[in-house]
Amino acid sequence: MATFSSSPAPRRSSRLHQNATSPPRRNRQNQNNSRLNTPLRSAVNDDVSLTPAMDVDDSNSITSDRSFMSISRAETIFAKSDQLSVSFYADLPVEVSQILKNADFYRDLYSGEIDTSTGFALVASMQTCFVWQHALAVKGIPTCYIFACPWDYNQTSPPFHSLIPYGPGREPGLILISIIGEIRFWDSIGIGLAGGENYTTTYLNLESEDLVTNLLRVDSQTYVVSTTSGLLIQLLVTSSGGRYHLTSRPFSKPAPSLSLSRLIPSIFSQSASASTSQITAEPGNVSALALGAKSVEGSREIWALVDSRIQRWEMKLEGWEEIMLDEDVADAVRAAVRRTFGESVEMDDAGMDLELLDLAIDGANKLVVLVSYAGQEESGIMTMDVSNVKRIYALVQFSLIGDMFRVESVKSVPYQSTFSSGAPMHPRIQLLPEGLLASVQFGDAVVLCARETHYQERLELKSASDRTLGVGVTQVESVVLVLTAATMMKVNVDIDQVLKFNPETGRAHLIKSIMTQAILYGSLPLNPLHFSFPPDVDEESLMQGAEQLSRAVLESDPELVRSSYDMTAQLRSRKDRLTWLIQFINENAVLLKMSQISRQTLVADAEKLNAAYTLWIQHNDFLATVSPPHSVLNDIVFTYMVQIEEAVPGQAGDHMRAFFRRHVAELGSILHKIPDMIKNAPQQTGKTVVDLLPESNRILLSVLQSAFEYREANVGMYGIELPMVKPWTSEPGIIDAVLSAFNHSTTEIESGTLSDSIKAEIRMPELATILLACVYERIDWLRSPTCAEDSAARSERVQLEEQFDTLRPQTLEILRRNGYAEDAFSLAETYLDYRSLADLCNSETVFPLESNPYLSRIQGYIERFKEEFTTELYRWYIQHGEVRVIFAQDSIYDGYLDKFFETNPQPSISWLHDLSKQRHGAAAVALAQAAVKETSLDTRHLILSIGKLSHLAHLQESEQAADEGLFDEFHDDLDFVSVHQTLSQEFNNVLGNIRGRRSLDTQLDTIVKERASRIKNTKELVHLFKNFVRELLQGKVLSAEDVVDVLTLKDNVDTPEDYATALHLLARCQLPQARKTSAFRTVWRRIYLHDDWKTIGETANVTDTELSRRYQSTAFYVTLLEILPRGLEPEGPDVALMIPTPEEVSSRWPGMPQDQIDRLMEDYEDEQNILGELDVLHGIHHRILELAAQEASPGLDQ
Repeated sequence: MATFSSSPAPRRSSRLHQNATSPPRRNRQNQNNSRLNTPLRSAVNDDVSLTPAMDVDDSNSITSDRSFMSISRAETIFAKSDQLSVSFYADLPVEVSQILKNADFYRDLYSGEIDTSTGFALVASMQTCFVWQHALAVKGIPTCYIFACPWDYNQTSPPFHSLIPYGPGREPGLILISIIGEIRFWDSIGIGLAGGENYTTTYLNLESEDLVTNLLRVDSQTYVVSTTSGLLIQLLVTSSGGRYHLTSRPFSKPAPSLSLSRLIPSIFSQSASASTSQITAEPGNVSALALGAKSVEGSREIWALVDSRIQRWEMKLEGWEEIMLDEDVADAVRAAVRRTFGESVEMDDAGMDLELLDLAIDGANKLVVLVSYAGQEESGIMTMDVSNVKRIYALVQFSLIGDMFRVESVKSVPYQSTFSSGAPMHPRIQLLPEGLLASVQFGDAVVLCARETHYQERLELKSASDRTLGVGVTQVESVVLVLTAATMMKVNVDIDQVLKFNPETGRAHLIKSIMTQAILYGSLPLNPLHFSFPPDVDEESLMQGAEQLSRAVLESDPELVRSSYDMTAQLRSRKDRLTWLIQFINENAVLLKMSQISRQTLVADAEKLNAAYTLWIQHNDFLATVSPPHSVLNDIVFTYMVQIEEAVPGQAGDHMRAFFRRHVAELGSILHKIPDMIKNAPQQTGKTVVDLLPESNRILLSVLQSAFEYREANVGMYGIELPMVKPWTSEPGIIDAVLSAFNHSTTEIESGTLSDSIKAEIRMPELATILLACVYERIDWLRSPTCAEDSAARSERVQLEEQFDTLRPQTLEILRRNGYAEDAFSLAETYLDYRSLADLCNSETVFPLESNPYLSRIQGYIERFKEEFTTELYRWYIQHGEVRVIFAQDSIYDGYLDKFFETNPQPSISWLHDLSKQRHGAAAVALAQAAVKETSLDTRHLILSIGKLSHLAHLQESEQAADEGLFDEFHDDLDFVSVHQTLSQEFNNVLGNIRGRRSLDTQLDTIVKERASRIKNTKELVHLFKNFVRELLQGKVLSAEDVVDVLTLKDNVDTPEDYATALHLLARCQLPQARKTSAFRTVWRRIYLHDDWKTIGETANVTDTELSRRYQSTAFYVTLLEILPRGLEPEGPDVALMIPTPEEVSSRWPGMPQDQIDRLMEDYEDEQNILGELDVLHGIHHRILELAAQEASPGLDQ
């Protein structure tokens, strides 16, 4: 109904060669060839068998103006909207049903008609005509009259037919005319009961190539026949001697002697003669005839479509006919169609391929012409295959002004066809009373088009083997009768609603109405109608209509859902309604016109309804088997109903059914209430948590499992693109409810007080599955592009991801330790949580490998997940100190270990693997890297020693030149270790003189007193020095800066060369440039502060030799001798005055409290001040530099 899809097209007579053996151009009845025979309907002969399967409406009746009886009966509804209702009217006679049941309408052509003036209907094949009183068929099985049709071996279509009305007191007569002009006349159809042999035969005097195209009843006595040559012939039924006779004659002009206008001139005859004297009827194929107005004098107008021309004839009372108009309207129609439909119409006339099909005349003498033209997309294709040439239909309304036609309007017909879409027929139009609505009969559909509004409706046949055979319009009421190969239907039209149709709002309402009817009536097996959308359906109207309809089903709208106390049946019916809705949308190929939001709204509604159905079934079973005095579901539903003021505490009522009937959309809201209900249960109900957990968990699982399962099963049907947008199944309230239930379940199970049966009822593994599914679903949505620009969503995603990363392994571990290891493994596999799989696989015995009960599972995961699993597995071994397991694995997994170390550098471990594979070069590099991170001095010494040996072995194996860079790195690092060892030995020597056991702090104080007396009174440097020395004594490795501080803060009375060592260390280490520069200045400052420059500068009574000796005994001189040969340049006293900035201090010691930084800066400033006061140093500095350069120069020259 209201469909716009493709359907059968008529055959174009202009493309056929007409001869005596071929059918004429499309005829009103003889070419009614389309799809026929709905098997389910063809065997049904009584209305009793139909009624139980369908909705019943007993509010309508049908009345004819003559032989119709006013009938009131229960009507089986096939379709119903605001503007019309379609119902079962009557069954076909048994004889007709039997012959049509197995008919092939491509081979065996049939035609038919419904005569509302006589109350009879007929169906004709090429050989037999069946007539019955359709009004009688409403009450029971009608009598069927059978007649032999005029036929010869060259005939290819059924005869044209017309019933002859005599009045209500007598059965009608029958006229049958073959396409070659043989006429059979029965003055009463009653003869058909006796075989129908008593008929009279006459022949039209047609040329051999001329064929009959139409038969039109003018009145009960007069009929008009048209032919392919343009000839019009009058048939006249007369009575003589008590018998009826049929005579025929062509339309003719009056003889001059008989012309009344010649004998009695008048104004009328003069004007008529003036206007028609020059008109000559052009020959051509007459495709349609229509009866026009009746003049005051009693003459009748006959309108004819002759190719692309419209002719108007006048049948005079005097017994002759005159052509009044013969006008070609093709150009006017083409122009009007192009103006109306714009670029969608082919601009080339030949490509447009316009055809005038049928016409009708209303009471205002306006013409409605049905036209068709080729669809633009196919029009330019040069091919012999015309099976896909689409025909588009329109109604063109003409008004006649003088002798000229003017196009008043063009309206599209909601129907398109192709040559391959079914058995063709010539479409015909009829006007309802007052001409406000036009019906168009196609082979597989009947279309209704309003002439004054934009209302359009289409009744399309469901079965490909069914077809329309006739349409009858009553003249008293707005009722249309439709005869098909399977049944007869009655269409009651509400003209007032048609006139009120508003295209702005009516379009959306029409779309919703189509879907509503599809849901209510489309699933009925005996309904002959098919419901579908127009191809140009408005997307917004479609989405609004679908969502409104879905919500109406969810809320049990009484127009869609029958009221029932059997909630199981009622919920099942609503489920079926929503299933039909999405199937209907898919069948009409409009799903892609709906947005993702709209599709997800529909699937969410269906999920809730399916979940509610499951929950209701389980609640019923729970009540039936347990009969509990208290129900969790009852409490949370009642709480919700009180909140929305549909229930009052203390008052009785079936609030449970009320909720499931009207508030399924809020199913998620009642789940939110479970945590509070469980929390308050002891106080409010006297029940313990463990008493309520089985049912509360069952509620959560029933709803969410059903929703997830439905979505997974129907994601394709709804065209869902995951992730869902704001999925209701992972609302924060639902996640909280499931998490609360899982936590309560964990507490109760791990209490050790529950029986095995109670544990099973708690369903902990399923709860864990749903919990992780809900959280992951929400994360998935928060990661979607939809949320990319939402700062709140981004914040929630980060927080939820962190929680999920913690929650997931915790959940899996809870399952494992409570006896659900297999479920834990399954969930870890589902989420590809390789880290959790590694945890689970090593949750018992880890080493030796053979003792691990999950060894085979580990091996299986390696084969299944490869590097993704081995990466997390090896990380687990390393983090848990089980490196030995890595090297105990079978050698077949060495490739995974190589890839792991390649992407996850672990030099402190990988060198062992490299050495085992004789990869000495790689081992040397890994050992060099591992040494840098090693904080234990002895271990670093060992690593460096092995690394140096590995490097030498690699050089020997490869016979390559030594890698000086790596070799120097090992050398420097070993020197750095040596400095640590030297310092440790120095300080241990001090402690060796102490008797008895002393605390570490006491030992540090002793070292400061003996080896760093100069800093004992500093505010912060002494504390830093103690910390450095403490780590040295504990065998730890200091940073280069820390070692430099130790070397320069101690007294160095016996070891002034340590200053040079400090400078060498700084030169080799990697530091930020600002810090490195400040460190150099600090070393030089402390070098200058090492000696007593005032004493050295006292030169009275001192020889030059003695003075030089003093200079050469300074730390400055000793340092210069060490650094100058190595290319290092000294810093002058002025530069050494510059101390580190607070920012540099913070960079070296991140997190150091500000007060500590302040104290350290005061110590630096004290050093600065002391050095600044040594004015004598400026005179001596250069002389010492000269002496050192002189002594170092021989070494430099060498």
